[in-house]
Amino acid sequence: MTPGQRAQFKQAVFRFAPLPADWPADFAIITAYDPDGLPATPEANIAADAALEADLRAAGYRLHRITGGSADGVHLEPGWGVPIGLPGAVEFGRRYRQLAVFAVRAGRLALVDCEDGSAEDLGRDFRAV
Repeated sequence: MTPGQRAQFKQAVFRFAPLPADWPADFAIITAYDPDGLPATPEANIAADAALEADLRAAGYRLHRITGGSADGVHLEPGWGVPIGLPGAVEFGRRYRQLAVFAVRAGRLALVDCEDGSAEDLGRDFRAV
């Protein structure tokens, strides 16, 4: 991930319906949009998202739609909130050729690099815009 890509990820905001009352405090946010950090066609992104959803559901995970993107809403990537450990989240991220996934731990947001699995606390709470 380039420094510019990392900076963009760190500024991401999230849009989602309220989490269920029994949603766990620790979960990951995984998307299949724009593999390798490159823009993909809407059709390719929708197909990749459907495949990711099917794979996660087949593995028995509970899902919640969470869309990450720029604060101005110009760039949006629908993804999935998934109660999964970091190794599993990174593995799904790699499978779908993502540069990073997000982790929420006790309400705090972290950026997790899919190349080396390193996590960086973003210094802010996870919340919807």
